Amino acid sequence: MLLKEIKNIYHKELDSIYPKDEVASFFYLAIEHYLKLERFVLALQPSLIIKKEEEQPLFEALSQLKLERPIQYILGLTQFMNLEFKVNENVLIPRPETEDLVRWIVSDLEHGKSEINILDIGTGSGCIAVSLAKLLPNSKVYALDISNKALEVAKKNAILNQVEVEFLQADVLTLKELHLKFDVIVSNPPYVRMLEKTEMNKNVLDNEPELALFVEDNDALVFYRKIVDFAKENLDQNGSLYFEVNQYMGEETKSLLKSYFSEVELRKDIFGNNRMLKGIYQNNKNQHMKSIVVFCGSSEGIDPGILEAAEELGKALAKRNITLVYGAAKIGVMGKVAQGALSQGGKVVGIIPDFLKLKEVCHTRLTELIVTENMHERKLLMHERSEGIITLPGGYGTLEELFEMITWAQLGLHQKPIGILNTNGFYDDLLKMLRKMVAQGFLKIENYSMLLVDDTIEGLLEKMETYVPKALPKWIKKEQV
Repeated sequence: MLLKEIKNIYHKELDSIYPKDEVASFFYLAIEHYLKLERFVLALQPSLIIKKEEEQPLFEALSQLKLERPIQYILGLTQFMNLEFKVNENVLIPRPETEDLVRWIVSDLEHGKSEINILDIGTGSGCIAVSLAKLLPNSKVYALDISNKALEVAKKNAILNQVEVEFLQADVLTLKELHLKFDVIVSNPPYVRMLEKTEMNKNVLDNEPELALFVEDNDALVFYRKIVDFAKENLDQNGSLYFEVNQYMGEETKSLLKSYFSEVELRKDIFGNNRMLKGIYQNNKNQHMKSIVVFCGSSEGIDPGILEAAEELGKALAKRNITLVYGAAKIGVMGKVAQGALSQGGKVVGIIPDFLKLKEVCHTRLTELIVTENMHERKLLMHERSEGIITLPGGYGTLEELFEMITWAQLGLHQKPIGILNTNGFYDDLLKMLRKMVAQGFLKIENYSMLLVDDTIEGLLEKMETYVPKALPKWIKKEQV
C-alpha cells in the first residue's frame, strides 16, 4: 500500500476525534518509530509503497488511537529534554512544561559547586531525575516514588540514557528523613483537584495513573506541605527546593515556602501559566496566629469523639500560645474547647450577648468576658479579636457564623484563614453540597478553596498558618456590613 494512503486513512478515522495537526503528528511518530522513516519522507517519495508486514503496526496504532489511548503509551516511548524515555500506564507522560523546570534547575546549577546531591520526589518515569543526571554529570541524583511499578520504568530509563540514579521506594506523606542532606530537592507531585477533571482530556483521564495526578479538593496542597516539611529536615542550609505547581494555586503553594525559604520565586511555563516554584532554604522559625475564634455548638451532641476533639483543640491552642475567642458558654462543645484551653493555662476570651448570658450558662473562669447588646455586635467583636476562624460541629447558629465569616472573606472584607475541623466526618455532607454548588455554577472554585478543611487538629492549624489569601476585590466596606 502507498504510505500516503495510510496517512489519509489516519486523517479519515481520527480527524473527528483530534485536531488535524495532532493526527499528522501521530502518523509521523508512528512511521518514525515502526519504519524508521523521517517525517519528510513523503515529500521526497510521494509514491513510497510499504510491505504488508510494515502496515500492520501502523493500523494497530490507529485502532488504539481511535480508543483515545495516548500515542506515547502505544509506542512505549516519548521524548523529554531531547532524551528518549520509556513510558507505560504506570507513569505519567512527561509534559513540555516540566522541561522548563529542568532547564531552570540546570541553569542554576551548571556553574555551581562540583558535587551536588539532588533528590527527585515522585519521580514517575524518572524524566526529571534522569535528565538532571545527564545534564549535570557532577551531580549525585536520588529519585523517590511510592510505586514500585513506576520505579521499574524509571530504572530502565536510567539505563537507556546511560546515567546513574539511586532509586528509593517510599511514601513522601509518611517519610520523615533519609539521613542524607541535599543541595536540591525537586518534585512534580500530584496537584490536580477533582473539580478540575472536567477540564481534562479523555485520553488523560482514561489512561494515565490517578495516583500521580489527583488530590482531594479540600486538601489540594497535601503533598506540597509534606515535601516542604521534609525539605526542612533534609536540605542543606541555602539548599534549593523546586516544584511544579497547579496553575490555579501558584500563590497558595508559594505561601508554604515563605516561612522557611528566601528568594521565593514563582515562574510561568511556556504557555504563560504559573507553573514553577523555587525557594532557598533558610532555617527560620514560623510566625503563628495569636488568636483564633472557634464557632461551635452549645449542645453536646451524641458523638463523644466531637467533645474530645473540642477539648484537644483548646489544649493545642494554649500550647501554641494562641488565645481562644469563643461564645463564652461553659456547656456543650463550647464548654469543652474552653476547658481544654484553660487546663493548659491558655488565654480564653468569651463574647456573649446579654440575652444569652443566662440561657447558655456563661463560663465564670475566663481570662476575659465581654457582654454585647446583640448578636451582630458579638460576631463583629469575635471577628475583630481573632486572626483566624475554626468551626467545630454545631447547629444553625454555628453554620450561620461560619457562612457569614466566609461571605465576608468572599466580599474582600477580611483575609483571615477559615477552617473546619471535620471530626469523624461531621461536615462531609456539607462539603459535598458546596462542591455541588461549584459544579452547578453557583460557587467559584477560588471561593470554595478559601475554606480549609482537615480531620486533624495539627493538620488544620498547619493549613491555617500557611494560608495566603487570593487577591479579591472589595465589594463593600466594613461599615456597610
